[in-house]
Amino acid sequence: MSLPFHSLYKLYNKAMYIIFFLIFLFSSDLFSKEDNVYDIISKNPNLSTFKNYLNKTGLDDVLKKKIPYDWTIYAPSNNAFEDIPKELEEFVLKDNYYSKRLFTDHILTKEILASDFTEQVTTELTVSNKPIKLYKSENLFIKDVVIVKEDIKANNGVIHIIDCIMFIQPSFQDNRLSIDQKNSFPVTSCCMQTADEVSLWTQNTKKIVY
Repeated sequence: MSLPFHSLYKLYNKAMYIIFFLIFLFSSDLFSKEDNVYDIISKNPNLSTFKNYLNKTGLDDVLKKKIPYDWTIYAPSNNAFEDIPKELEEFVLKDNYYSKRLFTDHILTKEILASDFTEQVTTELTVSNKPIKLYKSENLFIKDVVIVKEDIKANNGVIHIIDCIMFIQPSFQDNRLSIDQKNSFPVTSCCMQTADEVSLWTQNTKKIVY
């Protein structure tokens, strides 16, 4: 004996309800929304100072966006801001133009994971159009800058935490380097630690056309 149409319809509805319920119960990740790079920075108490500068410069809105390429952020920790030269605070961080340019030195428009590298040096470009040298030797390095926490993944990129403010400069300005090193590496990066480095950075930044 076949069931009436309305009984079959009720059974079909119940079956579909059970199927959707089971999908929701066991596959809740399908309905979850991953955080973007700015969300992750905002939720990390060790990046609160960096987050405040992103907000002041308008870079927060940029990093929230899902665009055709993903971001790589070299995010200075709160410790990075504790022992900075007073000139960096007075002449760069208090100026929106300079602080925005400084932190675009820390951003790449390409997702780069620590696993992408070996001990061979690779060159990548920052958003500010400055080349940086990256390599892996136990930790991931940006030339002389050690990354203290690698590969914090977001839905629009990855974050690496560093314990200093990066200073990217032409190698001929770096007195620590030999002539051979300056020829091999036209651009170098280190932690910004002195008044002279702050002065050089501002001079170099004025010459850059965006």
